[in-house]
Amino acid sequence: MFDHETTAADVLTDAALGAIAGVAATAAMGPVTSYLSKRQPEPAKRQEKKVNERLGAPPTVKVAQKAVAAVGKSLPPRRHSLVGNVVHYGFGTFWGAALGALSARWKPLPPGAGVALGILLWMSMDEAALPALGLSARPREYPRETHVRGLAAHVLYGVVLDRSLALLRGALGR
Repeated sequence: MFDHETTAADVLTDAALGAIAGVAATAAMGPVTSYLSKRQPEPAKRQEKKVNERLGAPPTVKVAQKAVAAVGKSLPPRRHSLVGNVVHYGFGTFWGAALGALSARWKPLPPGAGVALGILLWMSMDEAALPALGLSARPREYPRETHVRGLAAHVLYGVVLDRSLALLRGALGR
């Protein structure tokens, strides 16, 4: 597992590969989220819409607004979708890079390491940190379909992260 010498170049290379895999994994989340959202029951759609309208903006947009406000600026509404995507992709890319960097030292990564990471991110962020920071509503305010959809998207993130990182590392003989 940790039986080889790892250089800074190894860590940086694998972190870069992980970042690329993180972009791919984050991109995969959108279609499954949309698919499941369109197919959830009408009462669940109404409940989720009510919560979202009360909140005003998705958590990713709220993060961007807070970052911009920290430097004394404001974010025009026409940029909300763009910055929301930047925050989401940045977060997914960061965690892909973190797993990639870990893979430089831990060879091979345990099967399902990306899936475990995806589930951990869903639990720690969607279900805990975002509500605790006031960036989303409390979990019990959302219908169960919202939680299932979030979990499914994060499991898919992990699967795509695992496979993409393995393919990229294999292509480079790592």
